[in-house]
Amino acid sequence: MPTIDEVFDFLQQPTTAVSDYVKFAPGDKKVFRILSNPIQGYVLFMDGKPLRVKPENLSDLPKQNEKGEKPKKFVAFIVYEYADNGPGAVKVWEVPQKMIQEQLKMLYKANNDHWTAYELVVTRIGTGMDTKYPVTGIKSPIEETLAAFCSVASQYIDLSKLYTSENPFLQELPPLEAKKQETKADDLPF
Repeated sequence: MPTIDEVFDFLQQPTTAVSDYVKFAPGDKKVFRILSNPIQGYVLFMDGKPLRVKPENLSDLPKQNEKGEKPKKFVAFIVYEYADNGPGAVKVWEVPQKMIQEQLKMLYKANNDHWTAYELVVTRIGTGMDTKYPVTGIKSPIEETLAAFCSVASQYIDLSKLYTSENPFLQELPPLEAKKQETKADDLPF
């Protein structure tokens, strides 16, 4: 039989589950580090569920969904989402927003940097058609623990499973905390 403390501790716990995917609510400001090469393709939501295909398979998607929306280009990464207090979490970040894609392109192509070179700060401002996603890249060396995870990330997450609407998480993720240390992009496995 649970104690009074255990009952009230349980009742005070939040009821929303933590997602393995990056999600933005209006006003959210999130900080990430990309930990993998991306996959890319097209996504179309049909009956509220995403259908994704590789770039060369666009013809496999309907031309539009029940709302009249057309397929969008997307990229998806494995990322580390930093937390304000305590350890962050490894997640999948799918980016169908053209504004974010363009800002990532400007940041990475202009500097010809490795995916892991930046802590990315992304803020969601507004709602609906007025939503904006400013992206800031803060160049900093990747943390030792995150660099180590990069070399084994594919054992835990297979992004290609997004194309078949399967769960990309192959096994439970190990606990991971970002700890600073000088690591060069040349030392990384991808």
